[in-house]
Amino acid sequence: MEEIESYYDEKSESYDEVFGALYFRVYDAVTWKYLEPYVPVDPNAVVFDAGGGTGRWATRMAEKGCKVVLMDSSEKMLNAAAKKVKAKGLQHRITLQKGDIAETGYGDETFDMVLCEHALFVFKEPDVAIKELKRVMKKNAPLIISAQNRYVQALSSLAVKPRVDNVERAFKVLVSQEHECITKDGKVKIYTWTPQEFREMLERNGLRVEKIVGKVATMPLRVRQEFFMEKKHPEELFNKILQFEFALCEKTDALALAGHLQATAFKL
Repeated sequence: MEEIESYYDEKSESYDEVFGALYFRVYDAVTWKYLEPYVPVDPNAVVFDAGGGTGRWATRMAEKGCKVVLMDSSEKMLNAAAKKVKAKGLQHRITLQKGDIAETGYGDETFDMVLCEHALFVFKEPDVAIKELKRVMKKNAPLIISAQNRYVQALSSLAVKPRVDNVERAFKVLVSQEHECITKDGKVKIYTWTPQEFREMLERNGLRVEKIVGKVATMPLRVRQEFFMEKKHPEELFNKILQFEFALCEKTDALALAGHLQATAFKL
């Protein structure tokens, strides 16, 4: 975890800069569509934002009325979150805490909901983290959790130009026993799962999976990166792509097309 902490400490100042790009606007819209219905509005309800980074989702959830505990291993990401929380006047609703989401320190059945968005991929042994998140959830509480899709992660290596080394790299990601690959800067290992592996992982840890949706199937394999990372794009195009994405989300056999997977699961 020290490696991860150091990595995100370095990225903290510029972390939020990419979220205006077309890719992330679509990603965020899909995330929120399938997250918002489960966010409690009761001011006494408490949500655990596991690996919540700069508070992108904690602030949105707190604005609906609930309390949020945001835990992250990076002190500097939490500093960035603190600025955001203060700017929005949400200090009374959001608690920021440095820690390991696989060992939270909270008691059994503490939280009314748990969000683990874009954090599971750093765990070589994800069951440890999932068991801990389940433990601190109240019975029948929802867990909204995302994972990176190994199929698309492998295929994205071929998207630029199918050189021999790229094909070999893609094949290793696809068949790796540990399902790992490396970030573009080579600093952090990323662990990925197929849609079926993701479902089985949640179920074997005592969670009932209600729904899994795919996030961003239109990119990066089908739209060139130079375009989907642009921050200026026609609003009509964004809306049309989003309409397309939402339609795919309702097709269960389209999961393998998406770069990320988002599950809604409940503690039994």
